[in-house]
Amino acid sequence: MSLDLTFIGQIIVFLTMVVLLTKLLYTPLNDAMAARTQKIADGLAAAEAGKNAQADAEAEAKAQIDGAKQKAQEIVSAAERRALEVSEEAVTKARHDSELIVQSAKEEAEAEAGRLRQSLQLEVASLAILAAEKIVDAELDASKHASLIEKVISEGVSA
Repeated sequence: MSLDLTFIGQIIVFLTMVVLLTKLLYTPLNDAMAARTQKIADGLAAAEAGKNAQADAEAEAKAQIDGAKQKAQEIVSAAERRALEVSEEAVTKARHDSELIVQSAKEEAEAEAGRLRQSLQLEVASLAILAAEKIVDAELDASKHASLIEKVISEGVSA
């Protein structure tokens, strides 16, 4: 019987140990492992969410960069168009100014030519009067008359 009681005692000790180990060791160990597993799963989920957020941010940044490049291209195109317009306006203004300068120069040249003609006419008239006076003062000899005219013309040209 002692064998039987020993066996029963061993079973009771074994069952007590199983209950104690389950309550004191296995349950806290399983809880800790479950918490660690959950923490790892949460970390992996957060990493995946971070990757997704990074991909979304990169896509948004690329879209913004593309938009900025397009806007910059539009600004450059607008500046080129404006530069062309300004250049054309400058060329048109320069042509107009040059036409005014040419017209003014022509008018000034015509006025100077008129003044020179008038001055020349006055000089010719004065030479004619001078020649007539010399002829009247001199004898009316034809040879003297011709030499006198030559002399007045040469004096008038040198004056």
